[in-house]
Amino acid sequence: MVYDEEAMENERVIGQWNNVAKVYAEVQRTAPNNVTNWQILKELLGNVKGKDILDAGCGDGFFSNQLHKLGANVCACDGASNFVEIAKKDFPEVSFRLCDLTKPLPYGDQSFDLVVSSLVLMDIEKIDTFFCEACRVLRPDGRLVFSIMHPSFFLPDWELDENGNKIYKKVKKYWGQETKTLNIWGETTHYHRTFSWYSKLLKNAGLAIEEIKENPDDEKTFAALEERKKRIPLFVAFSCVKHR
Repeated sequence: MVYDEEAMENERVIGQWNNVAKVYAEVQRTAPNNVTNWQILKELLGNVKGKDILDAGCGDGFFSNQLHKLGANVCACDGASNFVEIAKKDFPEVSFRLCDLTKPLPYGDQSFDLVVSSLVLMDIEKIDTFFCEACRVLRPDGRLVFSIMHPSFFLPDWELDENGNKIYKKVKKYWGQETKTLNIWGETTHYHRTFSWYSKLLKNAGLAIEEIKENPDDEKTFAALEERKKRIPLFVAFSCVKHR
C-alpha cells in the first residue's frame, strides 16, 4: 500500500532526527548559519509582540524561545520526541507538544496570527497536508512564514580555486525531485524540490506567496557572512497569506 510506504518513510526520517537531536541542539544554537536564518525570518515576521504563533517543526525549541522573548504567545510542536524533550527542559516557558507535520495539526481553526516553520519542510517527504493545515489554523489575515535550504544552491558541490577556497557552485541539475542522505549532525534525509513545486502546493492549499527573502537586510548580519555566502545564498524564506 502507498500509505504504508509513506508512513514507513516518515517514521524512518523522524527516527533520524531523534538520533541527531542532542548533537543538533548543541551545535546549531550558536552556529553562524542559524543567526542568518533567524535574522531572515525576523525580518519577514515583523513585530510579533502579542501575536499568537505556532512554531511548526520547532526542533530543539531555540527559535520558539526567541519568539517568546520578543513577546509572542508561542505554541510549538515537532515530530521527533527527543527534540520535544530537549525543548521542554531548556525552555519551560513555551508550550511544546509532539506533533507529526504530515498529519492534521491538533489545533483549532483560525487559532494563530502566524505559523512559522524554520528549515524543516525540505526534510519532510510529504508537506501538502501541512500547507493545508497551516491555512486552516491561520486567522483570515494570518501568514505562514517558512524557510528552507535554497533549492538552487544547497545540494551542488562547491568548486575550489588552486588554494582550496570555495569560489562557486556548479548547478548540474535543478529540475525534478531528488532525495539525498546528508551527514551534518548525523544521518538525515533531504528532499530537493523546485521553487515552482513549492508554489504549486501553496496555491493548492489556499496560500499565496507575498514575499521571498534570500539574505538578511540587516547590514551587520550580512557583513558577518563569509564572502562566498554573500555571493550565493544558503537559505530562502517565504511569507504567505491566505487567498482572498
